[in-house]
Amino acid sequence: MEGLNTIGEVLEFAIAREVDASELYMELAGRVQNPLIRVLFENLAEEELEHKGKLELELMKEGIVAKTEGMIARVEPGDYFMEGEIRADMELKDALLLCVEKERRSFRFYTRMAGIMRDETMIETLISLAEEEARHMVRFEREYDKVVPPRK
Repeated sequence: MEGLNTIGEVLEFAIAREVDASELYMELAGRVQNPLIRVLFENLAEEELEHKGKLELELMKEGIVAKTEGMIARVEPGDYFMEGEIRADMELKDALLLCVEKERRSFRFYTRMAGIMRDETMIETLISLAEEEARHMVRFEREYDKVVPPRK
C-alpha cells in the first residue's frame, strides 16, 4: 500500500476508515444476541458516520485553509488499517478485541495527523476525533471485561 503524502489523501483515507468502521459495527450488531451489545455496536456505527461528516467538511475546506509545512511526512496506511478483520465464526470476545484494536489504530492515526497539521481548525477536529476514538476503545474494553473477566 502506498503512503499518504498530502492532506487530501490523509483525509480521504480517514473517511474510508470511518465508513469501514461503521460497516463493521453494523455487521457485528447483526450477529450478536445480546441486545445491549447490539445497541452499542449500532450507536458506534452512527458515531463513525458522524466522524466521516467532520472529515468531509475538512476535505471541503482543505484547498482553502488547511495547511502543512510542505508535504506530509510519509504516512503508511498499513500502520492504521487492518485487513481480513471479520470472520463468520468470530466469537464475541474476539470481535470486541478487534474493535479495541481498530479504535486504538484510529486514535493513533488522528493524534499523529494532529501533530503534523498547522491549521488550528484542522488540529482541533483531529484531536476531537482522537478523543472520540479513545472513548470508543474504552467502551469496547469494558464490554470485553464483562465477557472475559480479568485474571487475578
